[in-house]
Amino acid sequence: MFPVTNMIMIGGDSRNSGKTTLACELIRKLSVSHEVIGLKVTSVRPGETEMHGNHTKDETTGFTIFEELNTESNKDTSRMLRAGAAKVFYVRVSENYVEKAILQFMSKYINKQVIVCESRSLRRFILPGQFLMMKRKSEESNTKNDIATFLSLADKVFCFDNDQTEMNQYVDNLIFENEAFYQDNKN
Repeated sequence: MFPVTNMIMIGGDSRNSGKTTLACELIRKLSVSHEVIGLKVTSVRPGETEMHGNHTKDETTGFTIFEELNTESNKDTSRMLRAGAAKVFYVRVSENYVEKAILQFMSKYINKQVIVCESRSLRRFILPGQFLMMKRKSEESNTKNDIATFLSLADKVFCFDNDQTEMNQYVDNLIFENEAFYQDNKN
């Protein structure tokens, strides 16, 4: 596991748990004073390829890195671009290639920019500056077995429900300075 202090990583306990909503809010906030790279990493297990969006290339080497250029679609990566990310990438990766894919991505595309990353599986390989988890309140009892591990690793856990006051306060008070994220609770 290697540290990436300029990355804020967002995981979730399910689909539609608010990960992209939070990512876009963070991008809006951080892009005012920093160059922000949006990143979505999807670890694809056998039989799940239809679940992870429509991208044009086929995976032939264990992973594929796409740069999102379309701001007009409803894909999560397009939403990140519209939120103010300088560039957005989507990494679709087979489970066994996650570490190799992220190392290649970091060496090829990142040069001290702030990274807002939507991925839970990546937390197994990276120690980000902040790791946030999104939970759906209505699905507390239906979470996957490995979710408890990720929840215990999280710096902050948000419930994605109608009241997003806590999440909004976190975003409002977030500062990235001297290669570290912290909360400015003076506001």
